[in-house]
Amino acid sequence: MTLAGSLLLLALHVDPTTDPADVAPAASTSFLTEDPALAPLLGALAAEQGPDRLWYWGFSGGLAGVALGQSIVVATTSNRGTQINGYVNIPASALGAIAVLLDPPAAAYGLDDVRAMPELTPAQREAKAAALQALFRRSVEQERFYRSALNHVIGLTVNAGLAALLYFGFKLGGRALLTLVGGTLEWEAQIFTRPNHALDLAKAQAHPGSGLQGLHIVPLPNGLALAGSF
Repeated sequence: MTLAGSLLLLALHVDPTTDPADVAPAASTSFLTEDPALAPLLGALAAEQGPDRLWYWGFSGGLAGVALGQSIVVATTSNRGTQINGYVNIPASALGAIAVLLDPPAAAYGLDDVRAMPELTPAQREAKAAALQALFRRSVEQERFYRSALNHVIGLTVNAGLAALLYFGFKLGGRALLTLVGGTLEWEAQIFTRPNHALDLAKAQAHPGSGLQGLHIVPLPNGLALAGSF
């Protein structure tokens, strides 16, 4: 290729009037990251957003998969005990999946809505700050309920009721025990894998001098233990 041809090719591909700033504009920084009262809230919600989505789809999809799998087993087996077990546990798994789907963690998708809000005027910034604070409070309330003793009691009661139905109603002792143990372990896993960055921050703000955050009850083979992070 001649020198003239090379120069012509460059002229066709490079616009001499193009401003580099127009090609790669600098990313704007939200006032939320600069406000000392709002930045920690944003940081906590951002830290749990990805894990919240993983938890949400993992448990809703997992429970739905269990219900589907049990339905296939019931439809293809001639074992009466297996069929009865499915009739009891399929609705429970399906309802569990629906409960998770209808109440996603607040930060999972709500944080994107807050970030997308405009902040050009004082009124817009005030509305955006209020939306972030409301989202944080909602996340804290959800996480506090999940870690509450009430939620543990609800899980144990539900699974004990299903097990009692299998045992006393149909005399299926083995399947009743499996439902009680397996269902309770699944419920506890759902509790202890739920991200709780917002709740930890709320506790730290409420007790700034304690130094102990994220206190949890951890089940052990021979009892219970308390675990926390400093």
